[in-house]
Amino acid sequence: MPIIERVSEQWRDLQRGMYGRALPVRPALGDRVPARCPRGHDLAIATARSSYHHWYALTEITCGACRALGDPLASWCLVDPGKQYDAKSAPSSGLILVRTPPAVRGGVGQIALWVDGEVQADLDLAMCGPCRRAVIEHVRTDRPRWGYGRVLVAAALVRAPPTVYRWSTTRIADDPVARAFWSGISWPGTLGQPDYCTDMDSAAGRTPD
Repeated sequence: MPIIERVSEQWRDLQRGMYGRALPVRPALGDRVPARCPRGHDLAIATARSSYHHWYALTEITCGACRALGDPLASWCLVDPGKQYDAKSAPSSGLILVRTPPAVRGGVGQIALWVDGEVQADLDLAMCGPCRRAVIEHVRTDRPRWGYGRVLVAAALVRAPPTVYRWSTTRIADDPVARAFWSGISWPGTLGQPDYCTDMDSAAGRTPD
């Protein structure tokens, strides 16, 4: 999973507090509050506070135990991975997921995470409905360890449920960041060995028409 640092000027301003506070994100279908915080605390015991993050336009959750301990991950925002927009209809503000379908069956499409209209992370995905296969080609993010890649993978799995589709990925980078990422998201498929179907091979020009 290659990681590309593409920190925008807007992000630098946000880190200075000029427009608000940037927070990590986590996938949550229907914005349902998870049972545990990112640190693993049971929120029924630790207590949780829910509020609205105006810059992201998302639900913000704060773990009481993490907050008391001064943990920088005490607060995070919930992103519904099933809520995806086409580029033409996407809102120009907030944190959203934007899908770009492939040009042909079995071709590579994309799901991107936008913040105020700027791409902060994206995922390349080959998916074939008739063959019930899906392959993640690349995951890129401006903010490693902020949950953007995790949200993108969850969004891809919504589009091709692992109960129906057979999932795999292309080669995984041999570095600590990539290993930590894939080992922490409960990946349902094969890692590092893409299982392409004939439609995918044809779309990529790997076989004759």
